[in-house]
Amino acid sequence: MTDSTTEPPRQPLPPGASSPAGGLLPTPVVVLWFAAVVSWASGQVIGVLGLLPLPSIFGPVGSSGTDQPDPDLLAQAQGIIALSSLPTTVAVILAAIGLGMLYNRRGFDRLTRVPAVSAIVMAIASALAAVGVLALLTIGPARAIGVIDLQLGVVVAVATAAAAASAVVLIRPYVDPMVAHVWAGIAGAGIALPFMVAGVSPALIMAGAIGIGVLDRVRGARTERELALRKELEAEQAERAAALARGAAAAAGGDPTSAEGAAGRGIGVRGLPGLPPVLRAPRPVRPWSPGERRASLWLGVGAVLVVAVAWAGGTTAAEAGLLRAGQGFALASLGAVPLLVQVAVLLRVAASVREALAVSGGLLVAASAAMLTAPVEPVVTIALLAQAVVVAVVTAFIARRASGASTGTALMLAVTAAIVWLLVVLPSGALVLAFVAVATTLIALRRKVHP
Repeated sequence: MTDSTTEPPRQPLPPGASSPAGGLLPTPVVVLWFAAVVSWASGQVIGVLGLLPLPSIFGPVGSSGTDQPDPDLLAQAQGIIALSSLPTTVAVILAAIGLGMLYNRRGFDRLTRVPAVSAIVMAIASALAAVGVLALLTIGPARAIGVIDLQLGVVVAVATAAAAASAVVLIRPYVDPMVAHVWAGIAGAGIALPFMVAGVSPALIMAGAIGIGVLDRVRGARTERELALRKELEAEQAERAAALARGAAAAAGGDPTSAEGAAGRGIGVRGLPGLPPVLRAPRPVRPWSPGERRASLWLGVGAVLVVAVAWAGGTTAAEAGLLRAGQGFALASLGAVPLLVQVAVLLRVAASVREALAVSGGLLVAASAAMLTAPVEPVVTIALLAQAVVVAVVTAFIARRASGASTGTALMLAVTAAIVWLLVVLPSGALVLAFVAVATTLIALRRKVHP
């Protein structure tokens, strides 16, 4: 039997097996968040492509009276702005609905009545505070509230409420209810709202609230594993103590039944919400070899160096006038090749997706070479789209091999990867790849070698 003071050895998992804890996020929540990402991406595409151009509110250039805006043109411009921001509004609302569903389906660690009411009250209070501040900023004697102001108020209020509710849920196990209320107000109306007033996108605030929700579920899943381990160890301890008590009672000529009951008492039940964990119950993993650890570390360092060298060389060459638009990103985007391989190694699927990694790496290098040799608009556009498709396909392959993801899940991950490549990696000049490589390398450093 396992001793109660030592951690039980990790049991290997067969290839393709997943953790017995089940999925971290409910499927409806994942679908809603994916729909929010697609809606936000469509709004960004509309803005980048200029599909909804704004008219000049002062009328044609050179016309008389251009110092005052034309009311009809102003109303038309407001309507176009409201229409162009509608995808972001839909994305924030969908993300908030998914976040509420996530908090309502917390598994074993469901919110009790008082914390749930506290989260709802603070969310509503923060939303009302956001509406009040926006009213002071946007409503004046000569400017009545319009469609765009109403839409902005809804988005800001929802994002502020989500930030407040997430703060309540995150710190609920560690502080008193009153302190949780205070921190929720600070996170919602005290931090999220001023940031949005200063120009930060409400979608970014909502993404932060979603990150807190995912962090809460990760913490809950870890606590659930620890409780299961404690229960197993306590049962073994009780069985061992009962056996010793029966033996002692039999030797002394007493009643084994009464001795067994006495031995079973006094076993502490731990793992209550708010108490620090006593035992760590790690996820069952397959042995991590020294070669895999070295490979993951070198791949991460290689990805960071590729991006860093590309940025340094690209900046120098751009100042000398040797680079054109797209060529700097072509150099830095090569960091995605070792990064994808590193992710596959970390997920233990590098051998099974070796061909996909080789083909995707070759296509990424070919697209970068095309942008370097022919930096004209059609070539750059086609190369960028090709890179997005390659990253999406290899992401779907890795997801299918790593966790046995369904076709729908793999498709959602592929579309999300393409969106991230075009709307996050590309505007940052591939600098995001370096930050991701640093994070994955730190994860590799924490892996323990089990020969």
